[in-house]
Order: sequence, then structure tokens, then C-alpha cells
Amino acid sequence: MIKTFTGPMFSGKTTALLATYFNMWNKKNIMCFKPKMNTRDNGIKSRKFTESVDAIEIEDLSDIYNYIKETTRTIFIDEANFLRGDVSVLNDLSINKNIDIYVCGLNMTSEQKPFGIMPYILAISDSIEISKSYCTICNREASFTYFEGDKNNDIIVGDGGYISLCEECLRNKNKENIKKKVLKINE
Repeated sequence: MIKTFTGPMFSGKTTALLATYFNMWNKKNIMCFKPKMNTRDNGIKSRKFTESVDAIEIEDLSDIYNYIKETTRTIFIDEANFLRGDVSVLNDLSINKNIDIYVCGLNMTSEQKPFGIMPYILAISDSIEISKSYCTICNREASFTYFEGDKNNDIIVGDGGYISLCEECLRNKNKENIKKKVLKINE
């Protein structure tokens, strides 16, 4: 079984992942992973829980094979959008090794493009929980992450500069950006 929690930033994906973890009894049969590039927190951390969960840092999904034990029955993966690799690893672990897998990650970038390997993880998931945030501007339900400012890289780890937007506020922001670009060209 593969269950994925996804949605925009600030929507509670990691909170849902950790709530599932904290509700499980036998922690010795659980392994937790997070991307090495996510340096924001030690382990898996959510704004809603004071307690964090230790996690092994990996770069590629295949790295999981180096850590699982015969007794591993459940795997948690935070911020999967930052990982690389072939998602068939997750299928193998779930189907052939009978391990339940819980994954969370952003479904789209702040440019509204599919984020990393997340589309492939969503494709093999048995269950998908899509979280919504609230629009930073109007408080409606928000499905989009938006970056205010200039980005030098495709990926900027952390919360700084990111906001959640509803469709209407995203359209308005995009219109503002087009106007700014036109003004720069005409200067």
C-alpha cells in the first residue's frame, strides 16, 4: 500500500504524515526518510507538532534499500518532491516486500509545473490525500504555491518568499508579473 499526501505549501501534508506516524503503535518496525537537500529541520517536523521524528537522509529512492530491515513494515518519506530515482522502488517495497509506504510532497512547483518525481509517485499511489491551504491574500481555499520575488534557482528550500494562492489571486499575480515585464521592456 502506498498512500501519498500532497498539495501546496502550508497545506498540512507533513502534519498528516506525522499524525499517521504518531497513531501507530510499534515504532520499531517503522523507518523514516527525508531528502538530504532539505536542511530546514533535523528529521521530519511540522508546525503543528512540537515533536519531530528522526529520519534517514537520502538522495535517491534506491538508497532506501540500504536501510530497510527484515522487520520493516512501514516506511514514511517526507518531501519526496526533492528526491530522485525510479518510483518502481516504492512499488517493489510495497508489493514484493509487503511494506506500507506513506509519502508526502508538493505536487507542483511555484511555477505551477509538476514537481520532480511526484507525478510518478501519485501514479502508483493506492490512496492520495490532496490538502488545501488558505490563500494568503483572500483566505479562500488555495491549491497553488507561489514565490514572491526573484528566483535564481528552480528550487529554493525553505518557506521564505512562498505563499499559498487561490486560482483568482494566482491569475491576478500572473497579470501583475506580465505588466512588470512589459514595463521593464519599455524602459
